Amino acid sequence: MKFVARVLLFPVVLLSAFLVLMLKWTLNLSAFVLALPMLYIFGCGLYTLYCQEWLQFLILLVAEFGCFALIFMGALIVDAAERFNGWVAGL
Repeated sequence: MKFVARVLLFPVVLLSAFLVLMLKWTLNLSAFVLALPMLYIFGCGLYTLYCQEWLQFLILLVAEFGCFALIFMGALIVDAAERFNGWVAGL
């Protein structure tokens, strides 16, 4: 009976493994793409601190935090997909 269940779950395991691989690649690519705007926003934030433009600094701080949150949520999604893949493979 376990053999039949494993044979039936094999396509789901393959699909989830492929999904994990694609999510990891996408997360790495998006982290590289977001790194340059984050660095630019950080530099502009330092400049607004120097000029004492507090409202603009707050706006840039929120933008920087938003970029960081995007990368963090992507990592959480990849981790959840890896856990699901491990759970399905363990059945």
